[in-house]
Amino acid sequence: MALLHSSGLMIDAYLQWALRPAVRLFDPSISTRAVLLVEFQQDLTDSDIATLASMNLWCSNVYVGYSFATVNVPADAPKSLDNALGRLQGQGAVYCELAAPFGPESFEVFPEPEIEHDGPATVIGIIDDGCPFAHYAYRPNNGSSPSVRFIWDQGGTGPNAPMSYGTTFLEAKIKGMLAASTTPGLGVDEDHAYTLAALPSLRTMASHGGQVMSHAAGCARPIDNRPALPALVGQTGIAFVQLPPAALDDPTGLWLKHFGLDGLHAVLTYARKILSPPATRVVVNLSYGPQTGPHDGSSFVERAIEKICQKAQNYALRIVLPSGNSHLLRAHAEFNLQGLTATGHTIDWYVPADSQSYSHLEIWFPRQITLADVDIEVTSPAGVVAPPSTGVVSINTSLVPGPPGSTQLQTTIAVSPTAHASTDSMSGAVPWALATPGRWLVRVKAMPGAVNLQGIAHVYLARNDPNMGRPLRGRSGHLDSPNYGDKCGSFPSDELATNPPGMGPAEVFARGSLNGIATGACTWVAAGYRLNDGLPAPYSSGGLCRPQAPRNSPDYAFPTEQSRVLAGLLGKGNRSGINMRLSGTSIAAPQLTRQLAVSDNVVAKPAFPIRFGKGKV
Repeated sequence: MALLHSSGLMIDAYLQWALRPAVRLFDPSISTRAVLLVEFQQDLTDSDIATLASMNLWCSNVYVGYSFATVNVPADAPKSLDNALGRLQGQGAVYCELAAPFGPESFEVFPEPEIEHDGPATVIGIIDDGCPFAHYAYRPNNGSSPSVRFIWDQGGTGPNAPMSYGTTFLEAKIKGMLAASTTPGLGVDEDHAYTLAALPSLRTMASHGGQVMSHAAGCARPIDNRPALPALVGQTGIAFVQLPPAALDDPTGLWLKHFGLDGLHAVLTYARKILSPPATRVVVNLSYGPQTGPHDGSSFVERAIEKICQKAQNYALRIVLPSGNSHLLRAHAEFNLQGLTATGHTIDWYVPADSQSYSHLEIWFPRQITLADVDIEVTSPAGVVAPPSTGVVSINTSLVPGPPGSTQLQTTIAVSPTAHASTDSMSGAVPWALATPGRWLVRVKAMPGAVNLQGIAHVYLARNDPNMGRPLRGRSGHLDSPNYGDKCGSFPSDELATNPPGMGPAEVFARGSLNGIATGACTWVAAGYRLNDGLPAPYSSGGLCRPQAPRNSPDYAFPTEQSRVLAGLLGKGNRSGINMRLSGTSIAAPQLTRQLAVSDNVVAKPAFPIRFGKGKV
């Protein structure tokens, strides 16, 4: 098996999987473009962007000065993506990941953004789903709360200046929509404003982004027994990035990474290039996180964030992430490679029925392990060992950048859907070969001649349940091992043992569930706890991460549950006067965001050491 692309590029295992002829990941009827995450040898220049465009490779000029970028490439024919990788390698690319099998069909470069004067000194960036800008709490001149001054709808169709795709609303446009929706004596017709904007996720009474924004702005319902929020210093504005429906409909997070990275650059473009004078404090709340990834601070997004933070000169930049909600989900396992034999060790993977999307599993090996040391075997519920690449199962291993100065093996296992979507019969395409739901065995074996293997191989299962307000397409499975229930705690349990004694060489663990893009040193990470007893929320994820990780736990914990019987916290909905409850660490993150909008002197409970480890190391 070749670990590199034919051009010599390092590519991730998902891109290797997508290039297989049997995989029908690209659909020209939906999009003739794909998006890649690309690491270049050097920081990009305006000339580099122009050269890429001349090759039909589109990259936004927001990436000028950065070596980590998103690139929109052709995917209209089987060889298009393969050829694009060769052209990227010729332009200095050293590593590529598949960001999304679909991309915007139109793309523009705007060298100079429009300038807005007398803007806020502090910008709160929110990258989420649902921006109720017409809510009374976020309108201009609304008193002490920040108002929405910039919106980028990534799924829109223009006008898109200064971003290269989607629809952008600057402050004048937002005020214009509010004015057009205002009747003297009656106030603002919020539904009419949302119709003018055509933003998604605003037809319902509540949205994930709306509730997150209320906590970040400090206008959610006050929380019992909590200190008062610090007063905002000077003018504060909200820059909202609306994630597109196509990305939100994929709950694994596999096709969300580039939207998050593009969104982060959009907030920085607004705060530092559109505003005059530029904002001096920028706090970005990124309310998503995959369960997968290397969990050692070396994922593409984490390394890109590190570079962004290093280049943040003369202003304060804080990027806030939730710790994750997978503590109880049995989505992490470990293979102890010491003494591994040709017989190998197995983990049970339960693939759910009635799932209309792929199920994905990742295995990350220690950096000293090579392809000559280990082999991966997958056995179906019928007891049949699956070939490495069939219409149902695909096993792909790639060599990807690891911790600084190293590389590591990444293996992905993709299992086909277990049910046809209702639209399959209308597409006219040949029906998918469906996978059998049930207990699959994932075995790691030592290759002949491999001796003295050491270290831990970590297994991470991708989430597949729908995001809030999105249609049900996939269902999450889970991992299991013989000792999990007995050794880690009886179910249901709030406090599963993170380091139980007597575990075997291949076991599922509650530990190591931290958000897959929250294991780097440059982010601020928030966990959740219950107000009534102060214990961690049952779902709240934490460490320990892999040995090379620069952190082992979240930084702080914030309340995300009222009590055992009263779930979640109240946040504002999409309409004025609406309050809704939402659970999860994505409610903890905006509470941290609100405090960081004032200063780095955070008033919060430290992350729980028993559950989460010892913080940054």
